[in-house]
Amino acid sequence: MSRAFAFAMTRPHERLGLPQPIGRRLPQGLAGWNMVIAVMMFACVFGYVVQVNSAASRGFELRDVEKRVETLRSDVMGLEDTVATLSSVQALNERAIALGFVPVQGIEYVNPAGKTTAMR
Repeated sequence: MSRAFAFAMTRPHERLGLPQPIGRRLPQGLAGWNMVIAVMMFACVFGYVVQVNSAASRGFELRDVEKRVETLRSDVMGLEDTVATLSSVQALNERAIALGFVPVQGIEYVNPAGKTTAMR
């Protein structure tokens, strides 16, 4: 490689506008890297605990909602049974008698196709 070509190349940290390479800005030595790894592990553990707690709370909320749905379903079934009982023919007859209606004895039908009319 010629020297002219080597001088014309720009360094990556100069392209990014940094005063020194990123590797030199990181802490040097075993203690520095251990500290970086410990911080990263703590962040991961903290994120995991937060996610597990939120999932557990959502699970409790979901269980409560499922219990409420089951309660509402049983209430709906009970109300449907009540509606079916109250709208039966026997229940309607009992209510009609309680209101003072009497059963029909003889039924007479009118023939609208007949040519007879009532006049005064």
